Amino acid sequence: MHELIQLTLFSTCDEKAITTLLNAPHRRSIYKKGETIVHQGDPCRSLIALTEGVLETQMIGLEGREVTIERIEAPKILAPAFLFGSNNHFPVDVVTTTSCIVWHIDKEGFFCFMQQNPSVLRTFLQQISDRSQFLSQQVRMFAVESLRTRIISYITENKYLKNIQKSALILGVARPSLSRIISEMVEEGILEKSEHGFCLK
Repeated sequence: MHELIQLTLFSTCDEKAITTLLNAPHRRSIYKKGETIVHQGDPCRSLIALTEGVLETQMIGLEGREVTIERIEAPKILAPAFLFGSNNHFPVDVVTTTSCIVWHIDKEGFFCFMQQNPSVLRTFLQQISDRSQFLSQQVRMFAVESLRTRIISYITENKYLKNIQKSALILGVARPSLSRIISEMVEEGILEKSEHGFCLK
């Protein structure tokens, strides 16, 4: 029960409310590092909550290249915008990068619970809005910004670009292309290499 209360979605709930929620069909699963929780195209039939661990969402591009879309740390719910959608199929693979604890709670049971708990409904709608804003930023980054701008944005957000192979997956570019652009930016004095990785100069 304490695992679910740590989620922002249920932060206003007491133990009695969570007990009511768990009257709905549910399961708690433990996954090892490197396991796939959800495959791209799977139907979204339940609320999925990550209560422990770290995972990544991945997508296969047109050229067959695997692209990391997002790194997600617990506690967090997954794909809230797809749960009640007309086309409620996962657009990505969800893969663990550490051991994880994941809850699956029946969609209809969760819907009834939200009707009884307006604060949970409000938080759920807010999280859908936040996810929509994040996805619009991702689309803008891939469709509009140049690779150089994406590198600068990535380093501004994360302070360092530590692993070129992993960063290439996140930025949606081939590793040699990323290495070449980074080398050019170092020569131009835009970036510098430190013990922690590449950073803005």
